[in-house]
Amino acid sequence: MADEQNEHDQFNEAERPVENFPVVSIAASPSTAEAPPFPRTSPNQYPKSEEDVEFDPVRHLANPLEVPTNINVLRSDDDSGPGCVKLINVPSSDERKMFAEDLAYTEPFRVLSDEGVTALRKIIDDNRTNMSITTKRNPEIIRGLAFASKFVRDYNESPELLRHLSKFANVPLAAHPMTTNYSQINYGEPPEEGETAGKAADVWHVDSVDYVLVLMLTGEFEGGELLVSTMDPKQAIERIATNDLPEELISKNIYPGPGYGIFMQGSRIAHAVAPLTGGKSRITAVNSYASCDSMRIDRSSIYHALSRNHTKEVYDPDYLRNVAWRCMGKLNHLVTDPQYDNPKGGEDILDLVIDQLTSARSLMKGKGKFYGDEEEEDEEDEDDSNKCQTGCQVS
Repeated sequence: MADEQNEHDQFNEAERPVENFPVVSIAASPSTAEAPPFPRTSPNQYPKSEEDVEFDPVRHLANPLEVPTNINVLRSDDDSGPGCVKLINVPSSDERKMFAEDLAYTEPFRVLSDEGVTALRKIIDDNRTNMSITTKRNPEIIRGLAFASKFVRDYNESPELLRHLSKFANVPLAAHPMTTNYSQINYGEPPEEGETAGKAADVWHVDSVDYVLVLMLTGEFEGGELLVSTMDPKQAIERIATNDLPEELISKNIYPGPGYGIFMQGSRIAHAVAPLTGGKSRITAVNSYASCDSMRIDRSSIYHALSRNHTKEVYDPDYLRNVAWRCMGKLNHLVTDPQYDNPKGGEDILDLVIDQLTSARSLMKGKGKFYGDEEEEDEEDEDDSNKCQTGCQVS
């Protein structure tokens, strides 16, 4: 236990913010939850596609999967305030502390082969008419594609890809338990005649899911860069709201071409997509992933983000599945590792499970807040401009 405590002492707020990892007493040796299988049932509203090709990692993934030269990690930024972070670019070979989930985002790297891009594009095109929707935030998206396509399911759950991404995350990952998040398809369109720029493909936001892999599926467009703020996300969103985020605090990331992806801990960085200025459509597939650290909790907006794009018959079971998986991991930790030398730690875990389940029930009944919302609002009411939280959420 002494060795574990010494390891825990090396973690800081940048690597394990309390809103993501509220039980700090065992943070150095987290219990790893098993990845959940794909649901046996599916919503009636999603069509079942007839596919000509099965996902084959040898043919459809890049061989080998690339390791970018550099990645961007989160580091404490005490100059900006307690608990604040900044982004630092480091070689991907740099040694990192075990289970320190300090990834911000990677440089672009090859994920799908040309054959993989062609196969995925065909599935998207075949389902576009029946499944695409328009939202206030996105000109056009497709969600729930995994319910229609086994290829998409197998791509998201690929053990080869999960192992690769887990190395960047520095913790085991699972395809997100909310299966409507498998490969969300985002469309960005070039400007119409007489316009200088199209509508933003995506506005500034912080994700409600832990990690995302943003895969580019098209080329021949102008603009459309992935924009990432290099400063603390809460402070970045506050400055964006007043149109006061300077260019020098924004990183513009360009994909080399179709088949390349950028992997990010989108729940802890502010990011957006620049409007297209010309050329053809920009189409991306966004895979969502969850940390298997069972002590991690979700963004406070995860339920509301899901409800914006689905009927209650879809998003309630999907959300409940995610909460059940998170809580099951915590309870399993108490079964396999009783806290004999730390009874208070065991009580903290049990309290967290009760709070999460109670909050989930209230949300699904149309009242209440997700675990942590009240605390965040209380902090925002404080007149303390130097205090910030790493978990701003606006999506």
